[in-house]
Amino acid sequence: MQAAPTSNAAPSMPYRPLLLVAMAVGLGIAADRYVGSTIPRGVFLWWVAGTLSIAGCLAFRRHGKTRALTCTLLLAALCVGGAWHHLRWNYFAADDLARFSREAAQPVCIEAVVTGRTKHSPAPARNPLRAMPAGPRSDTLVRVLRIRDGTDWRTVSGDCRLRVASELIDLKAGDRLHVFARFKRQIPALNPGQYDWALAERGAGRHCELFCTEPECVSVVESGKNTTLSRWLGAAASRCEDQLVRYVGAEESGLALAVLLGARQRLEDRVMKSFLKTGTVHLLVVSGLHVGMLAWAVWLIFRAGALPRHWAVVLTALLVIAYAIIAGGRPPVVRATILVLMGLTALTVGRVPAVKVVLAAAALAVLAYNPSELFRGGTQLSFLCVAALATYGYYADKRRLVDPLTRVIRDYEKWYLKVRRWLSSRFVNLFAVSLVIWIVAAPLVAYHFHIATPVGVLITPLIWPLVAAALVSGLGICTIGWLLPPVASLLGWVCSWCLGTTERIVGLAEQLSFGHQYVPGPAVWWLLVLYGVMALITVVPRLQVGWKPLASLAALWVAIGLAAAATRGDDEQLRCTFLAMGHGTCVVLELPGGQTLLYDAGSLGSPEGASQTIAGYLWSQGITRIDAVVLSHADVDHYNAMPGLLERFAVGVVYVSPLMFDAWANDGQLDAPEFLRTTLQQAEIPLREVWMNDRLRVAHADLEIEVLHPPRAGMLGRDNANSILLNILFAGHSILLPGDLESPGIESVMAERPLNCDILLAPHHGSSNSDPPGFAAWCTPDWVVVSGRQISSDSLTNISYRRVGAQVIHTAQRGAVQFIVDKKGIEVSSYREVLAKVSRGGNPE
Repeated sequence: MQAAPTSNAAPSMPYRPLLLVAMAVGLGIAADRYVGSTIPRGVFLWWVAGTLSIAGCLAFRRHGKTRALTCTLLLAALCVGGAWHHLRWNYFAADDLARFSREAAQPVCIEAVVTGRTKHSPAPARNPLRAMPAGPRSDTLVRVLRIRDGTDWRTVSGDCRLRVASELIDLKAGDRLHVFARFKRQIPALNPGQYDWALAERGAGRHCELFCTEPECVSVVESGKNTTLSRWLGAAASRCEDQLVRYVGAEESGLALAVLLGARQRLEDRVMKSFLKTGTVHLLVVSGLHVGMLAWAVWLIFRAGALPRHWAVVLTALLVIAYAIIAGGRPPVVRATILVLMGLTALTVGRVPAVKVVLAAAALAVLAYNPSELFRGGTQLSFLCVAALATYGYYADKRRLVDPLTRVIRDYEKWYLKVRRWLSSRFVNLFAVSLVIWIVAAPLVAYHFHIATPVGVLITPLIWPLVAAALVSGLGICTIGWLLPPVASLLGWVCSWCLGTTERIVGLAEQLSFGHQYVPGPAVWWLLVLYGVMALITVVPRLQVGWKPLASLAALWVAIGLAAAATRGDDEQLRCTFLAMGHGTCVVLELPGGQTLLYDAGSLGSPEGASQTIAGYLWSQGITRIDAVVLSHADVDHYNAMPGLLERFAVGVVYVSPLMFDAWANDGQLDAPEFLRTTLQQAEIPLREVWMNDRLRVAHADLEIEVLHPPRAGMLGRDNANSILLNILFAGHSILLPGDLESPGIESVMAERPLNCDILLAPHHGSSNSDPPGFAAWCTPDWVVVSGRQISSDSLTNISYRRVGAQVIHTAQRGAVQFIVDKKGIEVSSYREVLAKVSRGGNPE
């Protein structure tokens, strides 16, 4: 007999149609978000197309045309997804509170019911670069019932977030409140690359928010009934928190609450950064990983205790469901819970469902609950990692074959050799799983979080067992700990030791020079092609040709992505972008010749927030190096983002004025400037002084950057009067950047020969202290950008600059403002105008 021919091709995974349905629904949701929402009567068109598709399905089924039937069925699923998203994204009640809102905050008195748990955040650690000290904060979710209109109450509806800038009393779900607060519409992102909080809130069905500064502004007028499910679950979660804090100990309680219940708000920023930089931040979010590890550990414990299988199945299912509900029911948790329940069901009936089917069912459940989850990075990563894990397991099982002779030999080995082999195989398997997941998820992580963390592959096999032990011991504290305090104390010690060891491993890994790298992230088109091809390979068995051809194709695509990222814009253009920093300043100059210069980098608010805003813009432009930074003067709202930028980017040199660190010019307040200088010294960044008549070195011959102020000896006045005034000249056009220039420095500048500039940054955020009439007459700008909060249209600044023919643009109103300067002229655009061109509709008016 002739042996059957062998093939080296990888085994193909079985075909599962439910996965195609889930993908079609997802495509419909994406199509509506980016195309359908701009079409009038979009939901009507979706339903018409869906009805026609179903009619086609029936006709093709009658004639036995299977392929046409499949295509029309998938088209119907696509239409259902688009229609469902259109309804959730664009339609809300006629009496929704958002219809009364504006972008400018206004006082309001409302009656509302608490729908979520109250989250408390401690005051951030003292930072000399924070201009305005921040205290503790609290927030919760409420459903609005009535709004006071004069002396009457008007019935309204809608959900929103209530924020309080202090420690709020512990509200419980169902409590009825009276709230005196400031009320505004969610403001969309104002800068390219900035996280769009308004978009995320809109996806959750919240279009406005309430804010107050004192806890006395929130009063409970009626406590909720203890019989309601949401109130009972909130009370159970609170008691679990109290148990964990009591038995785990104060030192590790914050980490325990984050790992076990997802309550990250009590963690220090230092700890959060460590987990982010090591690629283990997912451990601080209750996700499918937590549910899976918990279910696996509980199942082993029940089976080891000789519990009958059916009782082990029931108890494991109940514990997993209870944990998922108490942890908040996030989409990854819902997905993992469905996976676990279907797996337990399979153990009961003796039939194992395909992972593809389970994933597709979980995806449909999540999208049915909220179609906007499709666009959340956490949801995308959750499903992607499980799909990668399932694929790895499928191929690993096909190759994990041991010949009979080797199996017999191993049966007669000594017990310690068996234990060593078992441990080594488990470690190797964990390492392989970690590597596969990291490779598959790295592009998506880089896109959402702009970081690559290869060190996570090394430490994940070490910390997974520790986290699993912490989860099991924490669950024991929250369950049997009520009845057996001595057992709870022992479990608390185990949980504390595991989490402490995990934190130490993460801290050591953070120090490794190769451990992490901040990156701009891939382009959207590159990601869509990459994961689209991966999905196609998954659903089409014929394309599963083995790992070597696929690895070669992936390497080619990575090379294409790197080449595209290295391609910069026109080398003969100057791009000047005024970022919207609130009360602060950052001007990004993308110079002809490929250099990048920042003029100031700060905001009056959080230093970390300012860093993220600037970094987000730079990454969106593919910038990884800042060649120079010019800091106009010593006010922290002009440089408090520098430490964060030094962590994320290579910086060539920092220029400051001669009086930047002068005690007299800064009224003796040198804590922040000295902190900056120390940070620059530790990062080994050159720090150089510049003064009047200096010129900065640039790569392009036709570009000049001249310092017009201050003189080398400085001016008699505060740091504002000694702000660095830059004049950028290119292609016959001029840009003036004066920082917070004011008297007597501004009089010294205006004593020189007048300039005729094209673009001006309004001195001191448009303050009237900077002599707007005199400075407008001296430089006669065509465009004036006010970097700061919105000021009145009839203010002295607006009137003065408009009087000389200038167009005044406010970053608070228009978002980031960009000027493209070349020999053809000047092109002006603002970020909110760009967004308006691709408006997604549904904004309440």
